[in-house]
Amino acid sequence: MHVCLLPPEILLHIFSICRDCQLIRPHVTLASLARTCRIFKEPALDILWENIDGFEPLISCLPGGVAVIINTDMGRMLTLKRPLLNGEWRIVYQYAQRIRFFRVYSRDLNFVDDRVIQALMSAPSPLLPNLRILNWYDDGECFFPLLRTLLGSTITSVALRFNSQSPSFAKSALLTFLGTRCPSIRALDCIYGGDSEESSDAIFETLRGLQQLRRLNTVIPNTQALLCLATLPSLKYLQFSLTTYNIKETQLNPIPTFSSQLDQVRITTPSPSVFSHCLRNVRFLSCRSVKVFVDYSDLGPDIDTETMAPYDPLDIPDLIVSFSKCFSPVLEKLEFQFDYEFPTLFAEDILANPSFALGFDVVAPLLSFSRLTNLQLDWMCTSAIDDSSLKIMAQSWPQLEYLQFGCEARWMTPPSVTFIGLVHLIHHCPRLCRIGMPFSACPVDINSEPFSNTTPNEKITEIDVGNSPIVDPITVACQLHILLPKLIGVDFFDWDDTRFLVPPPSVRSGGAEWTRVDDFLQVLATSVKMKEIMGGPKPQEPVSPA
Repeated sequence: MHVCLLPPEILLHIFSICRDCQLIRPHVTLASLARTCRIFKEPALDILWENIDGFEPLISCLPGGVAVIINTDMGRMLTLKRPLLNGEWRIVYQYAQRIRFFRVYSRDLNFVDDRVIQALMSAPSPLLPNLRILNWYDDGECFFPLLRTLLGSTITSVALRFNSQSPSFAKSALLTFLGTRCPSIRALDCIYGGDSEESSDAIFETLRGLQQLRRLNTVIPNTQALLCLATLPSLKYLQFSLTTYNIKETQLNPIPTFSSQLDQVRITTPSPSVFSHCLRNVRFLSCRSVKVFVDYSDLGPDIDTETMAPYDPLDIPDLIVSFSKCFSPVLEKLEFQFDYEFPTLFAEDILANPSFALGFDVVAPLLSFSRLTNLQLDWMCTSAIDDSSLKIMAQSWPQLEYLQFGCEARWMTPPSVTFIGLVHLIHHCPRLCRIGMPFSACPVDINSEPFSNTTPNEKITEIDVGNSPIVDPITVACQLHILLPKLIGVDFFDWDDTRFLVPPPSVRSGGAEWTRVDDFLQVLATSVKMKEIMGGPKPQEPVSPA
């Protein structure tokens, strides 16, 4: 054997590559390597057993006749003929001590019978003594005692995903137990807030003690929970749901204020009004990235989806104001997403209703976030924003790199922004590499400001115009090529797609015109590439027809 293969670190690296390569049947390959020679055995077994799903692999290591598969009314199940002897436990521990990442799904628990569960709970010492990551995807309370035996001080990451969100005292007790048994947790994913106000307080008081916690995904039932989380000194990533948030509670004093460590926040809310109420008196001092998901998936059966609107326009101003007060000017990434399924269609009278359009005064509180590099307000109707307003916004966000602004919901209210607004955006935000924004595309004077003094952006290769009206597609394509010389394509709504509503003829005709723009841009881009390959001079910039 070559001397380079003798260090265990080298072998572990090689065997890790084998584990991640699906072309060579990794488990079979690693098992074969473990049987090849003594030098390979331990490193190969370490990698083979590092990441395990369910208890079946451990039970399958027992000598023949101890564990058998039987047929029951519930299907095929793994069982034990008798309790395990000391020698058989040593066999189990030989492999169990190597497990670092352990996942358990409902199907894994349904495959083993009560004898196996009782045996595992009666193990003479901790079953997985070196476990680091535990993911448990089942809410059967009869298995909670087994889950508790797996929790230990070596664990740094836990994910508890309950199939049912129904609150129970057993789940609440499990979470408070978790904080005691796993004080070194750095990542916790458990979307559960307690079965009562008292249980919620106990759960979040327990979380307060996890001083090494860096990532947390949970449910926030009240502002008191945020006050507890704000004391965590190491928290860098916070994701929480407001689905059970008590909007009638009295606001707390002092205000929950998160420290300089917290960098990313992800929030799921059932409505903009709940979001506004919760964050009205919360402060994130140094958060640089925020995503807000308005999730309507839990709408009651009495909601008429045919008359449902993407949002109540009266809720949005308060949402924006609350947001601007909650987060500090260091914010760099902001995304509001109204979480509908893609095929969701809204009635024509809603999509054409100008009252859903947000004016500049609604968006203005966001201008304080001067460090923004990524802004996504794609579900909101931005038709009331005009060129001068967009210019002010672009001047306020000079570092902007990614902008999605009102393209998602197929709004039929014509945009107030024209091609001049797009020029303002390119002029004042030179770092832009992606734009999604409806605008009225029409010929402009390219020899006058702001077009004439705007430096072309060579980073943008594709833009999304949504449901933009257009006049004179060839001239528009030429203007786009001058402004964005690397542009090779335009995304737009294809109203011929049967999944979409049938729009008025004036709107429907825009698809064909944007197709012509797209085709012409590709011709221009191909011409530039051919000239570059031939080594000749670049073609002259196209001149808009008179």
